[in-house]
Amino acid sequence: MAYAYLFYPRDKVLDELAMKRLQVISDFTELGSGFKIAMKDMEIRGAGNLLGREQSGAIYSVGFDLYLRLLDEAIKRLEDENYEGETETLLELEYSGFIPDSYIDSAQEKMEVYKRIASVREKDDLERVYARMLDRFGPLPDEAASLLALAEIRIICRQIAVSSLREKGGRVRVEFGRVAHVNVDRLIRLMKESAGKVKLDPASPNVLILNTGNIGLKEKSEFIREKLAVLAG
Repeated sequence: MAYAYLFYPRDKVLDELAMKRLQVISDFTELGSGFKIAMKDMEIRGAGNLLGREQSGAIYSVGFDLYLRLLDEAIKRLEDENYEGETETLLELEYSGFIPDSYIDSAQEKMEVYKRIASVREKDDLERVYARMLDRFGPLPDEAASLLALAEIRIICRQIAVSSLREKGGRVRVEFGRVAHVNVDRLIRLMKESAGKVKLDPASPNVLILNTGNIGLKEKSEFIREKLAVLAG
């Protein structure tokens, strides 16, 4: 449990704006209230029609961060007709990661961590999430480490425009949405150095096959991450 005490001089009269901000902080004290406070602060300062009656419903339905990302992408498409947005990767792997109750027993805190991991877009952000979990809850169990590994794999997949990652029977099919994002020299070197564990699908030139075999959870996620990282450079 943590506390915050805000002081101001007894003989000083606060203006209306300061009083409104203090009231917002006082009203929203429960865990996870940062988004609500940020929204209220923007309402107080004024954010034009973005948070007006016509727009606020859309923001609350998809979340403020996602709304801004969609808005930014829409603007880029209007500015550049050749603009290509990020490739969203479909992951269908025979393993998954999760946060066990033995690691975080609070459902609310667990949901906050899931939310942070889901919102990660860059590797630096993922490293900050990992450091925060390590500092607050201790060393990660294999299940939680696998969850972060999946988040990192998704980041790499976006970098090299992988549209899907499907695993079945010890083989992972890596399908590329835009082959131009893959360096051919890196791909050839990866296949040569993999001793047959990485090869192109002869039936589909934009599909790469990773033979994972029967290896453990940590080893499998590390194998996939390592091979994709080579392609990403």
